[in-house]
Amino acid sequence: MAKLLSLIITLPFGLLVAAGIVYLALATESALFNMISNAAYAVYAVALLLSWWFNRSRVFFITTVIALTQYALSDLAAAAAGIPDFSAIIYPVVSLLLPVNIFIFSRLKERGIFNTWGCGRFGIIGFQLFYIALATVSHDQIFLGFFDKMAPAATAAVVTPLPSSAVLAYSLAFIISVGRQLKNRTHIDNAILTVLVTTMLGLHLHPQPLAIPVFFGAAAVMLIIAVIQDSYSMAYLDELTGLPARRALKEELMKLRGEYTIAMVDIDFFKKFNDTYGHDTGDDVLRLVASVLQKVTGGGRAFRYGGEEFTIVFPHTKAAEAVPFLEELRMAVEKTSYTYQGKKTKKTKRKSAGKKLFVTISIGVAERSEKNKQTQQVIKAADTALYRAKKKGRNCVSK
Repeated sequence: MAKLLSLIITLPFGLLVAAGIVYLALATESALFNMISNAAYAVYAVALLLSWWFNRSRVFFITTVIALTQYALSDLAAAAAGIPDFSAIIYPVVSLLLPVNIFIFSRLKERGIFNTWGCGRFGIIGFQLFYIALATVSHDQIFLGFFDKMAPAATAAVVTPLPSSAVLAYSLAFIISVGRQLKNRTHIDNAILTVLVTTMLGLHLHPQPLAIPVFFGAAAVMLIIAVIQDSYSMAYLDELTGLPARRALKEELMKLRGEYTIAMVDIDFFKKFNDTYGHDTGDDVLRLVASVLQKVTGGGRAFRYGGEEFTIVFPHTKAAEAVPFLEELRMAVEKTSYTYQGKKTKKTKRKSAGKKLFVTISIGVAERSEKNKQTQQVIKAADTALYRAKKKGRNCVSK
């Protein structure tokens, strides 16, 4: 329940609320329709450019289908088609295909845009466009009749003009996406989850002129922010542990002034541990240790330095003040166990009974002083202190 609540209070859902407020404030301002509609297309262009630049194919193709859906429901498309009641014909079609496409493209792996894999994805969209255009122009009653049969029942129409098939598609896509996001917790997956809700609201309010550009445009903004957040995470967060990475540490060190303390942390006998239990287990242990270090108190902040090494920075803190907090971390790591399930054998393909494994850490501490005025000098002094901790027998804190 706590994880589900954390999804609702994220930035994308905040943008959804903001889009709702904007829509309510401008719903009667039909004179602004062209400006807002053009602004939405401009946002799509930005989303496409950013997703291409950062190689986020899922965002690229989801933005594409959202933009195409807005165009299909516009007066421009109706005028180009030259078919009476074109909007009424196309509405149930795109209402079902939009959530299906969002779900499909959200599940595909990031394998590029303008390459063989991307051509296949363009093919998926192109085939739908071709078939819809052909069926609409030729009045294909078999194809269009499928969506007509899926139109909402009289009782359901009171709630939403969306076809029941679209409501079902949105519901299934949302439920599956929630399960995935609770497991993976990525910025883009969270944005896609909110995009489903936002585009459904836009289609639900479709008879109102501003509904589609406001809510669809907001969905594109969510995707843009997700790309930026995801790119930031790649640059500044360690993929394995989730801790701030070396680049973030470098920028943190540049901000330090006055008194500060730096601690270098190393997992004891980690190479031997890896050789004994395998690198997958070693990765799990790195995550475990990182999760403990992340809870450091006393104003400290933990970073992944590299390999089995971590760095903890205490701004405005002397070494003597930081040591008690580091001792707490050392004891917490010592008491935290990892359940090792063993390796699968080729014969049984079963894992052996789990056993608890424990690791310890050694910590070297140094503070800024007259001797060590530069951050690199303090880090080197902390490294030297770490070496002393290992010489003392490991699993200790040394200054």
